[in-house]
Amino acid sequence: MPRWDRIYFFAFSATTFAVLGYVVLLVVPLIEIESSETHEVTRRTLLADGQVLPMLLSLLPVVLTGGTLIAIPRDGPPTRSGKINLWLSTFLIYVYVTISILSVGILFVPSAILITAAAVGAQVRRRAPRLRAPEQSMSGRGGGKRRRNKD
Repeated sequence: MPRWDRIYFFAFSATTFAVLGYVVLLVVPLIEIESSETHEVTRRTLLADGQVLPMLLSLLPVVLTGGTLIAIPRDGPPTRSGKINLWLSTFLIYVYVTISILSVGILFVPSAILITAAAVGAQVRRRAPRLRAPEQSMSGRGGGKRRRNKD
């Protein structure tokens, strides 16, 4: 795996789960239609039923999480505009999930959780990396515990 920053990794994971949620909408039949004459139940996907508007609205989490990948650098902490993008995307995804929770919003909950982790992680201050002490030889006397002078 490449050396990505943790914030970028969370945003990438959120985008991956958003795309997987959208693929589930395309493939899994979510609509049941019962015939009044034969009482036979048929299942259809949203696209096969001709419901294009819910399919287009379901692209919103994919677009929002994909936009964060553009705004956040891969190898470092996000800039101020990247943090604003993260928080705005997080808020909008939660609004989408809340509004559409009864139909398809549940598919995008993992994406919302991961984008929240990225947004919160972007707010946490990082310590400056410590320099490692030079390696000392452990052979011979004095390589273990240091003896104290008991004077």
